[in-house]
Amino acid sequence: MPSLGDAVPPFRPDPTRLTIGQVAALTGITPGRIRHYEARGLVRLAHAESGYRHFTAPDVLRLLHIDLLRSLGMGLDEIRQSLVPSSDGLREALQRHRDTLAAERDRIDRLLGAVDSALGGPADAADHIVARVAAAHRESLGIFGRLAQPLSTGAAEAYGRLLGGDWGLPVPALFGQMVLPPAVTELLERLVLVPQHPVLFERMRGLAARILSLVAEDAGPAAADELAAAWVRSQADDPLPEPVAAPVRAALARVGSVEVLNRGFELWAESISPLAAQVLRAIRREARRRGLLALAAVVVTRRDRAPRPPAA
Repeated sequence: MPSLGDAVPPFRPDPTRLTIGQVAALTGITPGRIRHYEARGLVRLAHAESGYRHFTAPDVLRLLHIDLLRSLGMGLDEIRQSLVPSSDGLREALQRHRDTLAAERDRIDRLLGAVDSALGGPADAADHIVARVAAAHRESLGIFGRLAQPLSTGAAEAYGRLLGGDWGLPVPALFGQMVLPPAVTELLERLVLVPQHPVLFERMRGLAARILSLVAEDAGPAAADELAAAWVRSQADDPLPEPVAAPVRAALARVGSVEVLNRGFELWAESISPLAAQVLRAIRREARRRGLLALAAVVVTRRDRAPRPPAA
């Protein structure tokens, strides 16, 4: 057995293989990236007894393949799926990556459109610039909120017409960035296909005008409760057309927390006036008392039974 004083033979690399430094110099892939690819299981390298990595020609080709796809912006998991003997895996991985790039391009185009819209307007107050930026996003409903999932192009254009114009609601533009859950997108997509959907928005405009009148009059809490009771009574006596009410019920069933969503609407209304928020709270309270369903100020009957008469 050799003693510690014996000379250690020098390391002599296999002349048919390359060291990590040589591979880095030949490929432009840094040693750190090569080690990272190995740690992620993308390459399996042979190690000499001394611990040094050594590379064969197939190893170098595999590294070049990985780094080429990486330069296209592909993630390592996508690249791993492409490293199969046939071309199918590579083609499928590239197709998925193309779809991702196309979606990202569309997103950037929308962002550029939003910025251009803000810069293209007059050099006015900051809140007006914010309003233009907020309204330019495809998922924006203006001051009414921002959808967690964007609308289809046709639906977005329809709601641009329905929710645009002068509703006269003095809501800060930034409140339009509050997020509405995916169920609301589904509701709006379904509503726009129903010929009677303008009925709902006409009623909402009418209620908004009445609330603003109370705010202008500096009315008290009793007036807010009276308006809410009259509103719920009118919706019970003259329900929304069933094709309109059905999507609202479906949305209420899918929203994870209707309470949180309604509290968000109340917060939105409070930016107009505490009285406006009180009207929404009173509408929900009166709707429950009558056995009706309420989403913000939208009141619908339960399909399974007639609304309860109000308690004496």
